[in-house]
Amino acid sequence: MPRAVYAEWDEEDVADWVDERPARRPRRKPLGWLRVILMSTCSIAGLVYFALEQEQTAGPPGRRTEVPSSVLVAPAPAWRPLPPSSAPYTLAGASSAVASEAREHANGAREDTLVLGRFGDFRYAQVSLVQGTAETAGSFYIDIVRRAARSGLAVAHQGQSRMVETKFGPVEAAPLLLANKGEQACQAFRLPDASAEFSFQGWLCGASAPDEAQLACFIDGIALSGGTNPSLKAVFARAERSRTEACGPVARTAAAPVKPPARP
Repeated sequence: MPRAVYAEWDEEDVADWVDERPARRPRRKPLGWLRVILMSTCSIAGLVYFALEQEQTAGPPGRRTEVPSSVLVAPAPAWRPLPPSSAPYTLAGASSAVASEAREHANGAREDTLVLGRFGDFRYAQVSLVQGTAETAGSFYIDIVRRAARSGLAVAHQGQSRMVETKFGPVEAAPLLLANKGEQACQAFRLPDASAEFSFQGWLCGASAPDEAQLACFIDGIALSGGTNPSLKAVFARAERSRTEACGPVARTAAAPVKPPARP
């Protein structure tokens, strides 16, 4: 019986049997706290290092690096005004003083504007003459609207265009109604001459819309008074050879509108 066998064992046998069992090593707990301390120390040292580097880069205290503000630069205007000088053109038969101004395009083209009278006067006219190719020509209506806006006027109406014969050749013309605190009947006109790099456009106004004969004589009265541009001289020399007697001195006087007597 097992119980009997065990009974024969004495205390020394039991002690020997216990000593013969494999010894169990005590299990050590992981050193987590040491790992946390090491990682915290490394993190603090890293933060201190980066703080010192940032301070050296920023320079002395109280000195901040100024960030330049962005500046928007507008493009240079296409036209610039020229100093006042004598205009290279004249208007024959002008009944009053003719004002003039000149400007130059960025590509070298020159524009001279002659103004006879003022808007609302019994005889009011404006013509702009361009030497060179300044800008691509648009439609007749758009060109006149831009020109009127530059003079502080608005185009209330523009009629159907047609061609009018002048010493410069056929000129495009159309009835025009300008407005600015009132309205005035006019004839708009323009001549593009790309081959000679010469063009002009403007309007002629009166108490009523001028007819074709009056407009043709006004345009024929544009003459060259100065300038040394050979191509421009050639244009006016050819134009003078093409002049007809329809707009001679007598014809211009007859075509000019008669100013009504002043009210008492």
